[in-house]
Amino acid sequence: MILKINSKEVQSLLEAIDTLLEIKILIRNCVPNFELNGNQLNLFTSLLNTLESKLQPLFAKYLQVDLYSNSKKSKEEYILELKNLIKENKYILLSANHSKKILKNLGFDPRNLIVSGGPLIYNDYSKINPTLSGIALQGIKKKCDRLISQLMNMDWKNLDLLYIYEKNNKADMIILEEIEEIESIIGKNIEVLKIHSWKDIEI
Repeated sequence: MILKINSKEVQSLLEAIDTLLEIKILIRNCVPNFELNGNQLNLFTSLLNTLESKLQPLFAKYLQVDLYSNSKKSKEEYILELKNLIKENKYILLSANHSKKILKNLGFDPRNLIVSGGPLIYNDYSKINPTLSGIALQGIKKKCDRLISQLMNMDWKNLDLLYIYEKNNKADMIILEEIEEIESIIGKNIEVLKIHSWKDIEI
């Protein structure tokens, strides 16, 4: 079997290696106690988020195991994890209005919930439905352009964006593959959070 990875994936791997080297330097500066002060802790957290955003799409695409849990989380664990995000006041990217409704019911501010309705890069819609007509793609492109424009006009220097995706949802996985391109468009690293199923969280 021969596996060919694309140029974007190669770039993500190289950037992940650079990030690991930065973490290595940071850790070396903390010897012998390995204690992080405020600024060091902020940098450490930022580097980990960057590392996750670069590697998670590759993990999801190429690995068949769940790296974050050996067993499925309970409904209560999922709800608690999500509710802890409310106080962080992050903007959250979702692929479907149904997901937005679930988070609203959990107490999230709907103004912070961004629904894409599918992939953000319109060419990727052919991966979901290869038979889409040219007219349909034109309409999809306008929708994607509006959403990208909305994201570009937001002040990401003072805001954070989190993408929540469902493990076995095809559209969600395509968006996950787009994350690096979306990051370059908005100039901001995007955090990612994987869930097994939105059905596990409905209340």
